[in-house]
Amino acid sequence: MNQRTRQTFLVILLVAGISSFGGCINFAANMIHAITGNNRAADFDGLKEKRVAVVCLTDGGLAADADSAMLTSYIHAGFNSNIKKIDVVRSSEVERWIDSHSHEGADYLEIGKGVKADRLVAVEVVNLSVKNGATLFQGKSDIAVTVYDISAGGKILYQKNIPEFVFPKMGGPSITDVSEAKFRARYLAIVARTVSTLFYPVDATADFALDATAHSF
Repeated sequence: MNQRTRQTFLVILLVAGISSFGGCINFAANMIHAITGNNRAADFDGLKEKRVAVVCLTDGGLAADADSAMLTSYIHAGFNSNIKKIDVVRSSEVERWIDSHSHEGADYLEIGKGVKADRLVAVEVVNLSVKNGATLFQGKSDIAVTVYDISAGGKILYQKNIPEFVFPKMGGPSITDVSEAKFRARYLAIVARTVSTLFYPVDATADFALDATAHSF
């Protein structure tokens, strides 16, 4: 049994044991951290030292609606804080270009060229809902992430599909405890974090207790 297999086996045993005995999530996360180490690698690390445009498409299309603006802002923050020497194109610059060329039906390649980007990260978050029945909030959407090499004529460098991304996975806060706007913002922040961490190393334990934050408003 190699080291990675042993680590995985130990994590499974730990989670199973804590689930059986009602142990604390923070304790579990700390133990997993000790077993598996600090970071998991980026899925794609080709944004370093590049001029990068981020375009978020939602059910509202490419228009700068509240959902796409929030997603873009959160993703920009993740990139700027965690990717070395990245030059992220300002969202206002991308929005101006899209607004001035919307009648032309511009595609991602044209947008990237228009804002002089080396890479364009297209984030499509569609079929978004935030209700689980009549009494609970639970976010759900289909996510697709694509990286285009603009300097190579729009060659696709990376793709990731996350169908039916749900938060929280179990239950959710009551509609009497939090407003829909506040829960929607939290869900979009989780989506943006999930997308942005595809591109830089992240704490391997960070997702373990994520559902536990669903009721913390």
